[in-house]
Amino acid sequence: MKRNIDDRVGYHIGVAAHFLQNNYNQKLAEFALTVAQAKVLFMLINYGDQLQSELQSRLYVKGSTMNGIVDSLLKKDLIEKNDSETDRRTKIIVLTEKGKALEETLWLETEHMEKDLMKGFSDNEKNQLLTLLKRIKQNLDE
Repeated sequence: MKRNIDDRVGYHIGVAAHFLQNNYNQKLAEFALTVAQAKVLFMLINYGDQLQSELQSRLYVKGSTMNGIVDSLLKKDLIEKNDSETDRRTKIIVLTEKGKALEETLWLETEHMEKDLMKGFSDNEKNQLLTLLKRIKQNLDE
């Protein structure tokens, strides 16, 4: 029986994600960052100071992976780890001024990448695609 992988949505999402990840990695390498590290900066700008466990949940990573990401960002002076006022065992992750400046640069760079990614798509098509991808994410997260 012949199988036509070209008819599989998951296959095409995976291929597109692979190309997208490679493009992001190439661009972020110019700043000595990984995609995961950049996501932390974006999350801290978007949601403000956060518990490490909150970041871990938002990034869908394991605790050990989150520890590595945080350690690397600490070494680069992009974040700080502060004690919680209510529980000293709990650490709050905070962006440094250097981290904020880098995030702003990265955001502008990814904006250019996003424009290239969506070249030829109408605003309506982009919105439809976002809606469908969010639904797929929700289906997989259940």
